[in-house]
Amino acid sequence: MSKYLILYRHGMAEDKEKSTDDDLRSLSLRGKKLLKKSVSGFKTMLSNHKNIQIYSSPKLRARETAEMLSEELDLEDPIYLDFLGTGGSVRLLRDLVTDIEPDTAAIIVGQQPFLSLWSQELSGTFLRFKKGTAACFKLPDEGGEPKAELTWYLQTRELVKIDEK
Repeated sequence: MSKYLILYRHGMAEDKEKSTDDDLRSLSLRGKKLLKKSVSGFKTMLSNHKNIQIYSSPKLRARETAEMLSEELDLEDPIYLDFLGTGGSVRLLRDLVTDIEPDTAAIIVGQQPFLSLWSQELSGTFLRFKKGTAACFKLPDEGGEPKAELTWYLQTRELVKIDEK
């Protein structure tokens, strides 16, 4: 039974000029609308995963994104971890997924540049995470391949298009 890790960048946030504390920048109105439109396609991409847990950076824009995903996907409340907001080492991320049950997908809601760095360290592939971008990695089995396998990578506009057909 495999484990999956999904890296998900928060939605579009308010301009930096509107908040003196970067950690407290919230999603913009446009960001909330785009995120809501993209969730249906994201849900389709998750259809093969029965057990899903959301983990999030404690930064406001990531928390709002995680809460919206949790609500729209009818999942348990997100778990907030400080290292996801400060760019902790990939070892902390590996430890987190080691503890999840087999046949589970862990969604990590965070921000740049950490998502791109973690992607490269996990899979050897450097991905650009624009706002609302998600990438799914199949994690190696115990004693298997040392690198995670990228299974899909979609930006907001692509997630929106999935269920427009």
